[in-house]
Amino acid sequence: MKKFFSRLSKLIFSTKQTGFLCGVTAIALFIRLTIIVVAGNPVSPQTYEHGEIAHNLYTGHGFAMHWPYSSLDSNRRTLMAQPPQFEGAFMPPINPYQMFLVYKLFGEAVTAFVILMILSALYSSLIPFIVYYTAKNFSSESESRVSSLIASLFLPAAFAVTTFSGSSLYQLMVLVTFNFAIQSVRRPSYKNFILFGLSAGIMALLRSEFYLLGFILIGTAGFVVWKTKKQKHSIKYILASCTVMAALVAPWTFRNYTLFGRFIPIVDHPWHEIWRGNNVHASGSTYDASGNSVWENSDKYPNIIHALDKIPYDQNFDLRADSIFHDETIVFIKSYPEQFAELAAIKIFSLFTIDYHHTASRNPLYFIFMMFVIIPSVLGMIALFLRSRKSGDYDTVMLYLVFFFYYCVVIISTFILPRYQIYIFSALLPVTGIGCSRIGELIKGKRRSVSQ
Repeated sequence: MKKFFSRLSKLIFSTKQTGFLCGVTAIALFIRLTIIVVAGNPVSPQTYEHGEIAHNLYTGHGFAMHWPYSSLDSNRRTLMAQPPQFEGAFMPPINPYQMFLVYKLFGEAVTAFVILMILSALYSSLIPFIVYYTAKNFSSESESRVSSLIASLFLPAAFAVTTFSGSSLYQLMVLVTFNFAIQSVRRPSYKNFILFGLSAGIMALLRSEFYLLGFILIGTAGFVVWKTKKQKHSIKYILASCTVMAALVAPWTFRNYTLFGRFIPIVDHPWHEIWRGNNVHASGSTYDASGNSVWENSDKYPNIIHALDKIPYDQNFDLRADSIFHDETIVFIKSYPEQFAELAAIKIFSLFTIDYHHTASRNPLYFIFMMFVIIPSVLGMIALFLRSRKSGDYDTVMLYLVFFFYYCVVIISTFILPRYQIYIFSALLPVTGIGCSRIGELIKGKRRSVSQ
């Protein structure tokens, strides 16, 4: 056994950089393609809102979908059985358009779904490569390699290749964004800040909540550059980066303004998502104790269904519907502050453990693999912070802390979901090598104390 681990260690840490990166990328791709073969379902896939919008684009009905609720009004149900008449902004645009383009090339058939899963596997297999280069900005060669290896073996993230939610793509892009963010604060230049703004803009079009976070991270990077590097160009860097990000998102925002006559950066129903995590029947998850999705229905929320049925089914239906959920959420928080606080605690606890309302999350293997990343991530963040205290250089850890605390607020405001948990900790993969190094130090320290 000692020989095996010795050879494995030599293979990981003594192989040339190019060989190591090719190896972890190949391992990652093999794992993900195997998952597609074993668990993929291209024959009758669940594509949810992304697939519905892509289908309507493919059939000539535009970027549109019916609001997913079960009406009690027979006329409304008849209307909703027909293709949608009005375009909307129910989802960020990149993934539905990616699905639509594949449909255009291969038809809305098995081949298209296989291609989409293979694309997802390719995106996901690049994650260890990006993790390595991101980690190299602030950690040692051995720590960077450990981070990269963990990324290639992170099965909960790898299983995203069998879904059609764009998860693998935004897991990759958040790491690309962090890579450019860290390069921007470590080696400030217009090039790095522009690439940072470009990747942040792509992220915003993949995950709507990143629209605000992108600008916050750019501002944070600029502030760090001004504070630590005494760079007189920091304001110009911020402006250049924000301009690029805003310019990338602007066509979609302008399109939304022409549809609704209102400033809607990415999606048109933020309060619906907040309500799902904050109502009298909410569990903190997107699933309830019975494993059913927390969604508006006539059994638990008859007043909401009646209110939705009264709204004219026109171009502004989504906005009017969202205002209903806004009012419901505000009333709930004011009326049940203790339950709101309890739900917040459940969400944060679930973020650091598992979403126990989600059936698949209860699988022991899922828990083990999540802890395999969560524990080194948390320890890595702490160790990075302690290193920053010694060096007085808080540039990298500041970006990670802003990201993490922002998403803690998002989770508290909405709900926890395994896909969101995996995404958040995927972004933290570059610090897992530092965390593992810290674990090794603690184990060695205990052995010494025992031997003494």
